[in-house]
Amino acid sequence: MNARRGLKSWLVTTMSENAAVDRLNALVSKLVAAIRPPPNVSVSEWATQNRVLSPEASAEQGRWRNSRTPYLVEIMDAFSDPRIHHIVVVASSQVGKSEFENNVIGRTIDVDPGSILFIHPQMTDAKEYSKLPTLRAKVAEKKSRDSGNTILQKSYPGGILTMCGSTEAHALASKPIRYVLGDERDRWAVSAGTEGDPWELAMARQTTFYNAKAVEVSTPTIKGHSAIAKSYVKGTMERWVSQCPHCKGFHELRWEDIRYEYDTIETHGEKTYKVKDVWYLCPECACISDEVTMKRAPAHWQAENPAAYENGIRSFWLNSFVSQWAAWKDTVLKYLNALGDTKKMQVVYNTRLGLLWEDRGDVQDEDTMLGRREEYPAELPDGVLVLTAGVDTQDDRMEYEIVGFGHFG
Repeated sequence: MNARRGLKSWLVTTMSENAAVDRLNALVSKLVAAIRPPPNVSVSEWATQNRVLSPEASAEQGRWRNSRTPYLVEIMDAFSDPRIHHIVVVASSQVGKSEFENNVIGRTIDVDPGSILFIHPQMTDAKEYSKLPTLRAKVAEKKSRDSGNTILQKSYPGGILTMCGSTEAHALASKPIRYVLGDERDRWAVSAGTEGDPWELAMARQTTFYNAKAVEVSTPTIKGHSAIAKSYVKGTMERWVSQCPHCKGFHELRWEDIRYEYDTIETHGEKTYKVKDVWYLCPECACISDEVTMKRAPAHWQAENPAAYENGIRSFWLNSFVSQWAAWKDTVLKYLNALGDTKKMQVVYNTRLGLLWEDRGDVQDEDTMLGRREEYPAELPDGVLVLTAGVDTQDDRMEYEIVGFGHFG
């Protein structure tokens, strides 16, 4: 009888000790998990392994492939580089800059969680973004009674994704945030209410984080008034350069090196255009290459200000000539259709050519200019084809200058 009591007592003690050990192991496991560094997975690797493009949010659905946007790989991996704390991306439309932001957010939530503030130009933009597919395994669905999951807030283990407009001073300056992403910076409000620059308000929220990250993304707008262009010059100032198959030199594919042929069709006084051919003229050797060749050519990022890397700031500038979704003929056609209309032309410059727009008044097409010609009876030197007159108004007189131009200026 005493032996049975002793055995029972020993079993109870042993079970109690085992339970205590299990609780201790569970506690230690949580502590170790909390201090364990994130997996060594870059954003581009994470996207390849985990990202699936949905038909609602992408022109191409299915598995993410870095080969479709090779120029985005280094931009994405700059975010997972511990030495970089600020990334600036100036880009045309249709190059994948929104998907870059989505990959950064996805990898952050899944691999290295922390609270994210995603700032859009307006609150309506933030609400539209919140409807896109999320990481369903980690981000809970919106619940009316769950304050952690609303239209503009998505909670997940380790943080909260908060979305807001650039005018929302309270959201921009309320609590510490490790990650800040700014979408379409050039469309932001100049001031968040009466509290000043929205970007500086957001940056102030990162002060307590030694491992904070900030990302600015935007299509360029007007020269001298572009916030993203000002941020770009503070970074490494990198351009995507492609190799000429003839001279093997590397150059950025720029609008000034694009040549094209087209037909003009006029019906009932309205002009339409048919682009017949487009090619690239290498600025080094003057050899020509077609679109397919240049989009498949070896290419890499080239920094104009590499010293900024030591300051932890990388900046990138990208136009649509490298995009798989923006055909060169379409870009040329948009340019031709915009001739004579400064508002349309600004859109082409910003969204296709990746250039800042400098407003120099209404730019007329060649036919309009020819229609405004006047006969000027004057003796001119050989070779002069066009005369221009400039007039300066003084207090007591007007001074003018007439200049003649030939084929080569």
